[in-house]
Amino acid sequence: MNESRSTFLAGVTVLLFASLVSGGLQAWRSGVSLRQALEVSPVAEAAATEGFPVVDLATMKAIVEQGTHLILDARPQSEYDQGHLPGAFSLPEETFETSMMNLVGLFGPGDPLVIYCSSATCDDALLVARRLREAGFQDLSLFLEGWEGWSP
Repeated sequence: MNESRSTFLAGVTVLLFASLVSGGLQAWRSGVSLRQALEVSPVAEAAATEGFPVVDLATMKAIVEQGTHLILDARPQSEYDQGHLPGAFSLPEETFETSMMNLVGLFGPGDPLVIYCSSATCDDALLVARRLREAGFQDLSLFLEGWEGWSP
């Protein structure tokens, strides 16, 4: 009994070590620190808990290129004015109601929308997605890497 427990613990230890090495290699290849690779953003956790799909950079590039989704920038207007994803409309979280009035007629509750803000630690995109969901919009995705992940 004691031997099988030791074997089990040794197996778990080997799997954990292999996972850390694999994650470290992936982080190293992508230019992300191991610490960053192992951290889960509270925004990503909340998005997963609330059922918002997350779009990665490659998918976001395809969305921009193919024009399959309406893209909404949840950052303040001043940041949007300094640069934004191609084709994105400004829908700042801080002025949601008035900004939404300006966008009426551009999209409807069934249209696919992807929302982003400045980075994976910014929660403005999540807050806008929540408000859109409350307003009846259903096909909502988040680009959590945001402007920082998009821009060179």
